[in-house]
Amino acid sequence: MLYTLLKIAFNVAVVLGCTYLFWFVEVDDVRAAILFVAVIGLLNIFIKPLLTVLTIPITVFTLGFFLLIINTFMVMLADYMITGFNIDSFWHSFLFSLVFSLSNSVFESFFTKKREA
Repeated sequence: MLYTLLKIAFNVAVVLGCTYLFWFVEVDDVRAAILFVAVIGLLNIFIKPLLTVLTIPITVFTLGFFLLIINTFMVMLADYMITGFNIDSFWHSFLFSLVFSLSNSVFESFFTKKREA
């Protein structure tokens, strides 16, 4: 439970940090950032696996890089659904998605136990 709350707080901080880092990310308030994190989490649970399975051939052909496009699509879909969150274009969503994914990877690397060999 504590891990989940830490991850949510970290993701909200990343979204709010991206508003200061990038001029093209607009978040009205903290509520919109929390709502974005919740919506992107739900989209990643329900929609992303379906898209990943449907696009296996192109993902294999591009050696996995198409998964970045799927992540970008998830960010654009969340942007469409939330009124207080706005990103200008596809490429800006791509950059935001890349930063968001990399920050989540860093978070996971700090908070997961390494297996002993």
